[in-house]
Amino acid sequence: MKRTLSLIIIFMAVMVSGYAQPARQYVTVVVSPDHADWVYKPGEEAHFTLYAIKDNVKLQGVTLQYEYGPEKLPAVFKGSVKTGKNGEATIKVPGAKAPGFVTVKASVELPCGNYSGYTTIGFDPYSIKPTTTLPDDFRSYWDDVLKKASEVPMDIRMTFSPEKSNDKADVYYVRVQSYRRGNYVYGVLTIPKGEGPFPAVLRLPGASVRGFSGPNPLAYEGMIVFEIGIHGIPVDQSPEIYSALQSGSLAGYAAMGLDNRDTFYYKKVYVGCVRAVDFLFTLDKFDKERLAVYGGSQGGMLSIVTASLDDRVKYMVCHYPAFCDVTGYYNGRAGGWPHLFINKNETNIQARINTSKYYDTVNFARFINIPGYYSWGFNDLTCCPTSTFSAYNVINAPKRLELALDAGHWLYPWHVNEGVKWLRTQFGMD
Repeated sequence: MKRTLSLIIIFMAVMVSGYAQPARQYVTVVVSPDHADWVYKPGEEAHFTLYAIKDNVKLQGVTLQYEYGPEKLPAVFKGSVKTGKNGEATIKVPGAKAPGFVTVKASVELPCGNYSGYTTIGFDPYSIKPTTTLPDDFRSYWDDVLKKASEVPMDIRMTFSPEKSNDKADVYYVRVQSYRRGNYVYGVLTIPKGEGPFPAVLRLPGASVRGFSGPNPLAYEGMIVFEIGIHGIPVDQSPEIYSALQSGSLAGYAAMGLDNRDTFYYKKVYVGCVRAVDFLFTLDKFDKERLAVYGGSQGGMLSIVTASLDDRVKYMVCHYPAFCDVTGYYNGRAGGWPHLFINKNETNIQARINTSKYYDTVNFARFINIPGYYSWGFNDLTCCPTSTFSAYNVINAPKRLELALDAGHWLYPWHVNEGVKWLRTQFGMD
């Protein structure tokens, strides 16, 4: 059991994010706040200790350049300081006036290269409120979209993969017709050997264009796993095809069609996630009362969206969700991936902002009513914490947030370990 769980942790850590934990630098620049939880009250001054470590020794008498400002925005102050005989230097950072996050960066130039580090601290993060607003017809719009999609035949095709299957699980490549005729959701399905019924996990992908393969090791724990792509292309093609699409016709897909809510790229994606749930409910071995969604980054966004749109979902594991409060930049603070509306003079910006409100993760989070496990770090530059807390704070349902403060857009193994253990408990498997 321990070996199986270890394999699951490694696999899920890789699959949740396309970003690996960064390798250690030859010289490590440390930006250490004086609060162990990295959290301060609005207006409270923060004290930082800065130092550079080479060969496990703090460097004496080196000059560190530093700067600070609201996360993801230009620095409001830049300065320099020299380390003392203990290899350390100290600085003071004024407190933010309102709930939010401030990033402090430091760097050093040495004969062996230039090195840097940063820390993002929070000011009353659980009081952060979103800048996006909920359209009056938000629910009715999505109810109508899903109703129309439900009238499209699923036209399911399941192709057994003897090469991927083994004595513990069967693997199928699946195609399901989605929001209109001729548009499909593709994925890979792993079903444990045995009679069942088994709980199921809808595994939702991070932002990329790539293939998927089985078996998913969660099946070895007795779970059906359906892992889908979002681009309407088969998931068993060569890597060269996905690479060409990502740099070609699908480059920048996260903002395609944003001028109108009915042409935005994610409309078919959100519907496709619900159609994937429809497909799972056709499986004889599936225990219909035990369904979870699972994902990180774009996959975290899609987990919240799917759980909000479909009450058949009972549990959620969500790591650093994307597309949270994307109007943040327009309102003078950080916004979530894909970092829209930085340029307030962009063409047709008001129409694009209006569209974003129908797709913002925050507005789906308002309707979450199931238990969820969430995790992220304060140092995430992709799905920054101002944005993720904007979504988390509006959720009025049982929720557990595990923070790894220094984590960027990646996971420590314990993030995954705790998420899988939490999910097993919800499924009644422990």
